[in-house]
Amino acid sequence: MTLRTKTIIGIASIEALVLAVLIFTGLQWLKNSNDSRLETGSKQLVSVFASATRDAVLATDLAYLDSFAQSITAEHNLAYIRITDRNGLELTRHGEYHNVTNHNLPSEVTDGVYDVCSEIVVGGQFYGKVEMGVRVDDFQALMSQATRMSLLIAVLEMTLVAIFSFALGTYLLRRLEKLKQGVEQVGKIGPGGQIAITGNDEVTRVGEAFNQMSLSLALAQQGLAQKHQQQIELTEKVTELAQVAEHARDVIIITDAKGYITWVNPAFEALTGYQFEEALGKQPGDLLQGRGTDKAAVAQMSASLAQKKAVKVELLNYTKQGHAYWVEMDISPVLDQDGEVVRFIAVERDITERRRVNKRLEGALEQATKANSAKSDFLANMSHEIRTPMNAIMGLSELLLDKVTIPEQHEKLKIINQSAENLVTIINDILDYSKIEAGKLTLNDAPFDLREVLEQVVELSAYQAKNKGLPVMLDMPSDIHTQVIGDKGRLNQVLLNLLGNAVKFTQKGHIKLSVTEELLGQGPLFRFTVEDTGMGIPEDRLPYIMDKFEQVDNSATREFEGTGLGLAICKHLVALFGGKLQVQSIQDVGSTFSFTIGLKLQEDVVSEGMAERVVQSTSAIQTEEEALPALNVLVAEDSQVNRMLVEAMLANSQLNLIFAKDGQEAVDLYQQHRFDMVITDISMPRKDGYAVTSEIRALQQSSQFPWCPVIALSAHAMLEEQENCHQRGLDDYLTKPVKKHELLAMIAKWGVTADNARECSSRYV
Repeated sequence: MTLRTKTIIGIASIEALVLAVLIFTGLQWLKNSNDSRLETGSKQLVSVFASATRDAVLATDLAYLDSFAQSITAEHNLAYIRITDRNGLELTRHGEYHNVTNHNLPSEVTDGVYDVCSEIVVGGQFYGKVEMGVRVDDFQALMSQATRMSLLIAVLEMTLVAIFSFALGTYLLRRLEKLKQGVEQVGKIGPGGQIAITGNDEVTRVGEAFNQMSLSLALAQQGLAQKHQQQIELTEKVTELAQVAEHARDVIIITDAKGYITWVNPAFEALTGYQFEEALGKQPGDLLQGRGTDKAAVAQMSASLAQKKAVKVELLNYTKQGHAYWVEMDISPVLDQDGEVVRFIAVERDITERRRVNKRLEGALEQATKANSAKSDFLANMSHEIRTPMNAIMGLSELLLDKVTIPEQHEKLKIINQSAENLVTIINDILDYSKIEAGKLTLNDAPFDLREVLEQVVELSAYQAKNKGLPVMLDMPSDIHTQVIGDKGRLNQVLLNLLGNAVKFTQKGHIKLSVTEELLGQGPLFRFTVEDTGMGIPEDRLPYIMDKFEQVDNSATREFEGTGLGLAICKHLVALFGGKLQVQSIQDVGSTFSFTIGLKLQEDVVSEGMAERVVQSTSAIQTEEEALPALNVLVAEDSQVNRMLVEAMLANSQLNLIFAKDGQEAVDLYQQHRFDMVITDISMPRKDGYAVTSEIRALQQSSQFPWCPVIALSAHAMLEEQENCHQRGLDDYLTKPVKKHELLAMIAKWGVTADNARECSSRYV
């Protein structure tokens, strides 16, 4: 049976029951109300008739009674009326009188006449009675008609109810069919499907609830799918991790929150000798730690774990057989959502062999450090030992060049001097590269005049190129910034090296040094370019030309000499400036070396002061011996050759030179005379140059002697030595072998301050 049929039957049954109740109740009410009205009216009417005929009955006025009965019967549509006396004798009668039946209600009569009577009583005496038959056939006809109409209405109502119930059922079924289709769709393709909903009734609410349920199920299914996928991925990861843990070479230990072992991997068994069953429920420390285990490291580990922090330590552990081994232990606490520790995971790596290797490496490093220190000492000592005789060779050959006029002898002296300079250059390159390898080569920024530096390097290179007839040109814009801050010496070294190579490898053509400036937000960038028209560099050697000990010609019969360190040093120096040395070359055409570095600009005031100082310095360098002021100069030098050389270099000056053969003699002479300047060697017998300087400064601080400059003249060329000199109280530094113009320039530089020693000495009071 369909829902529609059930709906129709249900509604029809309810409607039939309601109609039956209504019809029955209505008819019953109609019957009762008519019964009451007829009964009351009939009794009242017969009572009135009895009262009206009382006198006539007493008087036995038959004519009146007959006339009254006739008129009453016609007027009230009575079936009959009959009046009798006390003896039951009929006085009058009109209508169809029949046997009177006693009915309680008018509706209970079967012959259509409702019989009523009323006694005629006077003074308590019965004198007769009036009997009357009231017609009720109209009432019965009305009741019959009402019953028929009610049944007709009931049938019509039931028909309409059936029709409307069918329509309603069909409407509901159609809407429910949509819900059914939606449910079937969810069953086939899963939740998320929606059904079209119209109207604003309960079915609409059910449809909306279904749509919402479908969406909720779709979201729930999506969430379940994601969780399922996550669970699958988690399971895969757990499987992978389990496989990793099972096959890991490192030891993995998992303990509970109290530190008792709950799981170990096979690597643990292999390393320690303990099986899983033996380790289960034990604490790792009880199994593995022993007499050699560092208690402080264990305490530190326990303290960190107590604070829920991960810890990494190196411990000495022991196997089941008692063999010691070192492990690097990394322990991490695993916390729950409340931040409480639920377990610890420890990963241990056997580092026994690594510690052995490290110990050997430490020993090797110590040996290498000692060897490197020995190398540095060797280089410093060799530099010192070579520079001392080279000072005599270069100095004396330079002096003889000014005096020898015979061309053949002059040329030989020139070769001696040039060879000595080449040897010093090689020594300097070796020292510089040694510093580069040790990471000790740094830049010392100071204000300088860029134009002056470029002009000097070009002038020096032009002097070297003069014999080849090569012009050395400088291309420098007039508007370029010249008052800058940087390491003048290292820039000078790079440019001289590049220009020197250009002169060496160029036989004809020209050599040009050019500089350009580009202003950027962080300051100016200067691009330096050295180009020549020399032999060029083979293409296959370009990538390696700046490597150490590399040369254009590495053959055993090479024409050009050198260490092969120059470009390697230039490359590192340019890198220290923040730039990069680049090269372009075509064999038999020429080469171009270029680099870009940043130099800071001097402040205006600083620039003016620097310009003044540069002018003074330049003037001092160009000063002839005769222009030097008359100064008392103490020269402390243990080498007789060097003493003779200094004396020869300054022979034409106004200087009063007093020589000391060792440090102690220098201190004694200083106390006996008033000196305006002290020039001292560093390495001397009895007292070295530092001790001499210290005692001189002490004498000056006692106010007995005025301040004077103390200048080092030493074969120690290491930068550390020069810095040490400044820290130990010396004012300046000259490196052997010293050239005449360098010595004159240094004396001229400090001779200005020596003229006013009293003012200077106030700094030491």
